[in-house]
Amino acid sequence: MAVSAQAQDYKKRIERLPDHDQKSIDVAADQMDMLEVSFNTGSLDIALKRIRKGELIQILEMIEGMSTEELRAGWMFEPPFDPRDPDGWTALAKRIRIAYLCEQFELISRLRDDEPEAWDEINELYFDD
Repeated sequence: MAVSAQAQDYKKRIERLPDHDQKSIDVAADQMDMLEVSFNTGSLDIALKRIRKGELIQILEMIEGMSTEELRAGWMFEPPFDPRDPDGWTALAKRIRIAYLCEQFELISRLRDDEPEAWDEINELYFDD
């Protein structure tokens, strides 16, 4: 199955991120847990706070290979299924899922680097009105 250009671009973005050691992953995840930070992954049931870069790349490849039926069975953020354009809906659902997971993982990577601006973003997202 051909991988979409967007999925290839996101995969490259993820590959450029650091491969954090387990201690960095655990420290950042524990801090997010204390702050009650959560990332909604719908029915994909992914522990995004603790996932390693290689595991995320495998998940992106899995999403690219999902059929319309598999995507419909596990809602994430995509709009309701459009029976008039099943292929268009399927492509959109894949793009939405891949973009969301990659963007959240990029933020998590910055948290693992203990980047103050990333923690500021968490503060804005979860605590500021």
